[in-house]
Amino acid sequence: MEKEIKEIKERLKKLEKAVFSDKMHEVSIVQKTENLDFSLNERAFIKKYSSGFNGQKFFTLITAYLVEGQEATPVDLSQIKKIWKSCSGIVGAPYASIFSTRAKENGWVDASKEARGSYVLDKHWRDIISKYENS
Repeated sequence: MEKEIKEIKERLKKLEKAVFSDKMHEVSIVQKTENLDFSLNERAFIKKYSSGFNGQKFFTLITAYLVEGQEATPVDLSQIKKIWKSCSGIVGAPYASIFSTRAKENGWVDASKEARGSYVLDKHWRDIISKYENS
């Protein structure tokens, strides 16, 4: 009887790991974001993928556009601001440094270790578009 209980507990652990694993969620989001069309011009890209976004999500999306979704590829803040300004009608708010701070707090971007004043996408940046992908 004890052997059977032990086997059941082991199967339950495996099942819980499969059901509650964050990796499964990460894999599905990665696959969905591979379908983002980085060949669009900047305004079309921002408009297509930014429905309902706040400032930190716009910051992350613009960063993603500039590096075509590649994590750990540095992008200069001046490039982000340039696109922000050209898309100001879509964004609806002027750039503020708090947006980059909040994006960092959410784990979507990080300051580049290679160049001062640059940002890189963090591994959770894809979370910002999960709403788009689910609709």
